Amino acid sequence: MDTATFRELVRQRTDLELLAPCLHDEDTPYVFEPQPAAWDAFRDELVTGLGVARADIRVVGSGRLGFSMKPGYALRAFGDKSDIDVVVVNSEAFDRLWLALLTAVYPRSPNTELLGGWLRRRTNELYTGWLTPLKIRLDARIFGAKARPVLEFNTRWFNTLKKASRHPLRRHEDLTGRLYRSWDHADMYHLHSLAALRKSLSE
Repeated sequence: MDTATFRELVRQRTDLELLAPCLHDEDTPYVFEPQPAAWDAFRDELVTGLGVARADIRVVGSGRLGFSMKPGYALRAFGDKSDIDVVVVNSEAFDRLWLALLTAVYPRSPNTELLGGWLRRRTNELYTGWLTPLKIRLDARIFGAKARPVLEFNTRWFNTLKKASRHPLRRHEDLTGRLYRSWDHADMYHLHSLAALRKSLSE
């Protein structure tokens, strides 16, 4: 899809209808074209490393469409310095990480003072049903064995994304990942983003 086609879709369709091309369909993302097998190999790395299903995995944003969906970026084309943004939607993995984090660090004093701002930011993410695992900064020297399940989850997440990053055919800066509890949570996040993008394109 080119930017002119996307602008026309924005004019013709509601944000809810735009969720299909921007999030839900399983078409081969831009960064894997023209080799669908590379997209399959990429997802299989995540399936094996994270214990999720192929259907739980999407690439979003410029890696998906070939141009940025960020408001104010004017549908800027994907380039060598662009990130590939991966969405994983899996309630079991989400709850496992959430409960491990609560077990290690319940968000009450003095833990909140020990951890600075990252715990507050993750709490804000949780409210809307997603987590960025690699933004969790637990120090085993402070929290001991209770931190181990969180650190092991994050190590597995990091190593899996690192291995998967070999498969996209287009050069990219980084591969980032976000874990959602459900598709409803993913839909709400992207609907909010689409509304902001629509506004920016009309200005």
